[in-house]
Amino acid sequence: MSLAGALFAKADNSLLDRCALFKKGVIVYRNYATDICITDDGEYVVVDPQLPEILEKALALTALRGAVPPDYGEYDKAIKDALLALAPSRGVAGWRWHRNALRTYREHRELVHYFLDRWSGRGEFGGYGVLEAPMRDDLLTEIAIPQPLAPPGRWSELPRNPLELLDKIYAEMVELGRYRRVVAIRNEARMPTNVVVPEAFMPILVKKLVPSLTLERPFQTREDPVYRLRIAADLLEYNVNIRKMSEPPRPSASLIKVYERPRRLEDSESRPNVQDLSALEVFALATIAAEARWTVIFSGAMGTGKTTQLNLLLYFIPPWMQVVIIERGAREIWAPLEGQILHISVPSESRLMEALDQALRYGTMATIVTLAEARTSQELNVLVSYKLTGHGGLTTMHADTIHDALLRIKRSGAPVEALANTMILQLGVSGGERYLKEWKALVALGGEVAEAPVADVLGLLNAYTKSTYDTKILDEVKTRAGLLKAIASKELEPLEAREAVLKLFSRREISVVDDAVKHGYQLEGRYFHEAQV
Repeated sequence: MSLAGALFAKADNSLLDRCALFKKGVIVYRNYATDICITDDGEYVVVDPQLPEILEKALALTALRGAVPPDYGEYDKAIKDALLALAPSRGVAGWRWHRNALRTYREHRELVHYFLDRWSGRGEFGGYGVLEAPMRDDLLTEIAIPQPLAPPGRWSELPRNPLELLDKIYAEMVELGRYRRVVAIRNEARMPTNVVVPEAFMPILVKKLVPSLTLERPFQTREDPVYRLRIAADLLEYNVNIRKMSEPPRPSASLIKVYERPRRLEDSESRPNVQDLSALEVFALATIAAEARWTVIFSGAMGTGKTTQLNLLLYFIPPWMQVVIIERGAREIWAPLEGQILHISVPSESRLMEALDQALRYGTMATIVTLAEARTSQELNVLVSYKLTGHGGLTTMHADTIHDALLRIKRSGAPVEALANTMILQLGVSGGERYLKEWKALVALGGEVAEAPVADVLGLLNAYTKSTYDTKILDEVKTRAGLLKAIASKELEPLEAREAVLKLFSRREISVVDDAVKHGYQLEGRYFHEAQV
């Protein structure tokens, strides 16, 4: 175990001898490369170039002191200052030690810059430091940084001497177990890594991961489509989970595959209400339900793709609707809704209810309130109750079965009128393959909330599609399912996919034209002739 684990991974020969699978050049930088291997017992090993011990300590001290600007001149200054602080004495012996350390730095300067580039985000690097290599590995679907083996130490009183400071951190790691060993995850498989982060370095790491958006400064944002990593990071007292996606959530063959899983005999027995609609048509029906300001919930266990499918559904939010998103600390929800999305990110769990309350302030007459994940009964209660103020709701929920999800929803304490018009899509995963297991909808019946047959759900939404698009509900469902397949087959870029979907909404019957005429507006040109016809 080494302090350098906070900057790059240590891999000794005994660890490398057990490697069964190699992946060369996950990162290639000038004359240096970082490789990956998986051992015979399932450990995930990051193989970084190694540095002399004195430079490892200098890097650790540089990182602990704070961010370094992405500039080689600043790198040199920071490393030289760190080496000067690490000198064992101020006399002739200390001068000689510092001279030799500077010579060592000049010999390995380019390699030191390689590691600092990974932390500063210079050039093509993302600024994820020691996590840069796992982030770039397409094999992984998630990176977890669990809580330390021992309770976190208080770092308010630190030794001023840098040597004593690093010794204290090392002692806290070895003697008290105050460190976090990163875990690499491939779907449901968890692999311990050789990447170790001392607890003292966690504030620096989390600062890299958590976006600057907070409840105090909410504003409209649109995620850059170039970034393909969705990051979710909690505060220091929790685990840090970084969820990865190989591509942005967009209508693609890989994402709609969830709804094209071949039906098995046991599926048909456990999902009687799927017999009337294909799984892809169920998703299309959910897009209409969200547009009609129902509450749509994606439920499932960890890793079933709930948030990804929620992102996919957001492609079908009409351009006249506002989406207010509440998330815990980071942006997992991504969709190319230009000028329509308002993100509210909370810095702590205690601020979440305040953020939900703020959502009504930023909404318009046609707003969908989207909660990244509903974890408590109170959150569910507030979200579904927004239906009573004319808002729609979108969220995800952890539940192994749809019956568990329904139980949590019904026991949220919300009134019947709020629980009605709720649609739940239960997702599952088997052998790394994600699929739609089943779906149900809740309606108000005799003063109580009850599960609705498919015919009743279609009947309720038929009134919306008839008034908005002058189409029957089944025709609208088939139109949207066909559009989804067509876009996915072309593998369009995110913004191009959104443009294709926008044509769907151009069929809307716009009543504002009639209202304008009543208020003294005059129809001109082709609009006048169309009105006459």
